[in-house]
Amino acid sequence: MATKPIEPEMPHQLAYAPRGLLQTRPSQTSHPVASIQPTSVSSVAQPASHRASSRGGLDGLIGHVVDGEFEIVRVLGTGSHADVYLARQLSLGNREVALKVLSRLYLTLPEMDFRRAGQALQREGQLLGELHGGCFVDVYRAGALADGRPYIALEHVEGKMLSEFVEKESRIPVEILLDLLQQWADGLAELHGRGWVHRDVTPRNAMVEATNFGTRRLMTYDFGTATPITGRADRFRMGWDRDRPAGTPVYMGPEQASGGIVDGRSDQFALAAIAYELLGGVRAVRAETNSAAAVLSFLRGEAAIPVQPLRELRPDLPASVCAVVHAGLDRLPERRFDDIEGFVRALAAAFHDEAPPAAPPPVGLLGRLFGSKK
Repeated sequence: MATKPIEPEMPHQLAYAPRGLLQTRPSQTSHPVASIQPTSVSSVAQPASHRASSRGGLDGLIGHVVDGEFEIVRVLGTGSHADVYLARQLSLGNREVALKVLSRLYLTLPEMDFRRAGQALQREGQLLGELHGGCFVDVYRAGALADGRPYIALEHVEGKMLSEFVEKESRIPVEILLDLLQQWADGLAELHGRGWVHRDVTPRNAMVEATNFGTRRLMTYDFGTATPITGRADRFRMGWDRDRPAGTPVYMGPEQASGGIVDGRSDQFALAAIAYELLGGVRAVRAETNSAAAVLSFLRGEAAIPVQPLRELRPDLPASVCAVVHAGLDRLPERRFDDIEGFVRALAAAFHDEAPPAAPPPVGLLGRLFGSKK
């Protein structure tokens, strides 16, 4: 059975992906990233029952060969929207690849939902296929299973999520911190330069791999929430939900939580929140409870961000370092740095005492008279 590849829509016509389309929960230390270019249909047999148990349905593909090319070995990760398998690419010396497949859940949903989810997976892959930064994995092939679900064959990397890396090292060395943030910022800057914003920059969406040269490579993935930068408020986009906006609330800028205009400065807020957490050991955005509803309510309020000044948590840090992190966490996007690389450059300069933090100037007449106020 052959299927015609779905033509990607232009950015202003996109039907946005269900939340977390490509987010998975890794069951091993390996955690892949994804990108695709559409190709042929798979030869994998359709599972006997669409409503089989999740694990049983996943295991049902083990041992099958997809497109005569990829032999599925085991499950790497599962999620509500996508599942990831370790596979061997038979034509290239049994090279290990990660095969990311749209969840079987969509086989039980209306055709419109299935089609939209498949389009979103294709769009994400097409976007990632255009990115060339070192923090993006290679993509080998894409296609669809016999039941119509799209898949992506991509580079399989051994490593661990940034969140795990931080938990193991109680205080991350400054040079490693700056190197990881710089790699991340470089990749996000390329994404922003192509007119997209990630909207879900979190420690769980980045993996750290130790290289043979004693360095660490950071990779960002799960671009299922990425959206074009249009200057139009998020709440006017298809699929926006006030109770569950795309992204992870504790790393989400107030403008994103409120359905406002999102751009590269929204990702900058998230990276600043991560820098704060790596340095201070606690999250910058904290509500009375950890529930998403409570965090969203806090972000839509007027309380200062971060909740606790970084200098109180780390008195040993230079005041200029704390000032840079706080500037990246400003409630107003226009009071943050112009771009994400500017934030990381200012942070590095503050650590090295090369220059004072280049925090953005206060905005507006009152700001110029009385200074920036959160």
